[in-house]
Amino acid sequence: MSEFEKLRKSLLKKGELFEDNDFVCGQSSVFYHETPPFQFVWKRPKELVPNPVFLSDSPNNYFNLSAGKLGDQWFASVIGCLRTTKGLFYRVVPADQSFEAEEYCGMFRFRIWWNGEWKEVLVDDRLPTVNNKLIFIQALHGNQFWTALLEKAYCKLHGSYEALKYGNSLDGLADLTGGISEAISIKDQTTRLTDTLTKFLSMTSIITAVVA
Repeated sequence: MSEFEKLRKSLLKKGELFEDNDFVCGQSSVFYHETPPFQFVWKRPKELVPNPVFLSDSPNNYFNLSAGKLGDQWFASVIGCLRTTKGLFYRVVPADQSFEAEEYCGMFRFRIWWNGEWKEVLVDDRLPTVNNKLIFIQALHGNQFWTALLEKAYCKLHGSYEALKYGNSLDGLADLTGGISEAISIKDQTTRLTDTLTKFLSMTSIITAVVA
């Protein structure tokens, strides 16, 4: 039995909700350098919407997300790409989690490729809000919360939400796929671009485009 399963079983038995002491719900977990002009209030999804959903498998929701106020559009792009690759997606975002009463204990888990191995990251579902709304990555429509919770797990590994401002899509793709990422300048591939893309697609590569 994994640490996650042991903790969930214990919390459900006690009727308690998980509180992550390794990533506290405080201002320092959001910004360690900047001082924003507002105070964050940490709330669980059930305090924000009547019927929160961890994950919807509808293709219409794959790119249904906003980067929010942090400015880490690169991370939103990375998890959007991940969502279209089912095998990798469910390795990172285990599907056996929900807000249903028989399973819900305020704790969620994700797997991130970290220092050469898949690391399971546990987080509670208290998320930073302003005026009763999520402030960072979130679903544009509906009530899904896997994006915000995955972002929290990734921020936990980096020490804060602010740390994501200095990340990039190449590192993010490597961390969420366990693969090797490479940047190719289209300007340098004017005559060989089709051949290059065909080669990478034949190797089941994930290909995305970034406008610099």
